[in-house]
Amino acid sequence: MPARIPRACRKRGCARTTTDRSGYCQQHINTGWENHQRGKNRHERGYGSQWDAIRPRILKRDKHLCQDCLHHGRAVTATTVDHIIPKAHGGTDRDSNLQSLCWSCHRRKTATERMR
Repeated sequence: MPARIPRACRKRGCARTTTDRSGYCQQHINTGWENHQRGKNRHERGYGSQWDAIRPRILKRDKHLCQDCLHHGRAVTATTVDHIIPKAHGGTDRDSNLQSLCWSCHRRKTATERMR
């Protein structure tokens, strides 16, 4: 597959370029996510007391390993639980729709989902 063409970062005023699908450079990669979540507490985002019970169960199920890294042959400690199909796109909190990810993989996946 050919290399992606570097493009200007989508963050206003940033002079950096990126080949990331999100359109943001490494310094601003979370910009889309932060704007989407601004002003909402965890309960408004759907992560209340039920999530507090679900999260540790999924981490234990996945042996606290990042499933994306594991798929690529690396054993990296998972720190987050991710919705495979995002709740914003109709995903649920069912175990079959949840996976453990490291922060880096979760951030990359979330930034990519914001592009859809």
